[in-house]
Amino acid sequence: MSSGLHDIMWRAHVDWAELIKLAEGVIARWNTVTGFVMQTDMRERIWTVRHASVAQPFLVFNSDSLRGSVPRAGNPMSFLLLLGIAISKPGALDLTFANGQKIDPTRFELADLHNLLPQATHPAHRQLAALAMQGGGPAPAGQ
Repeated sequence: MSSGLHDIMWRAHVDWAELIKLAEGVIARWNTVTGFVMQTDMRERIWTVRHASVAQPFLVFNSDSLRGSVPRAGNPMSFLLLLGIAISKPGALDLTFANGQKIDPTRFELADLHNLLPQATHPAHRQLAALAMQGGGPAPAGQ
């Protein structure tokens, strides 16, 4: 992975409020499986999300910069959330590897999860990836 494939770059094409709304839709589906904590600082215009079991957020959206990068190796949650946002609203995000190679979220296959994200080894990662790929609003009650 030395050819610019270590990091995944993202750039939003929606405003901060809409980006958060899309992210919260994905997190609502994920919360049917395990707990996540979201925090919005309206004064600083910063949104964070973390798993309920840890204090460190895995993704931060700052209204001053609607772009960033997430590591390919490491905690897969940030990319899975970005994938869910991109599927929920096509065109909301551009996803690329650091070398500029585009990632098409519509072509993502669950079977490729471990190849794309080497640390996505826990069964919950596969379940959260499947929920992220559903798109749209929260999962219907009972699912």
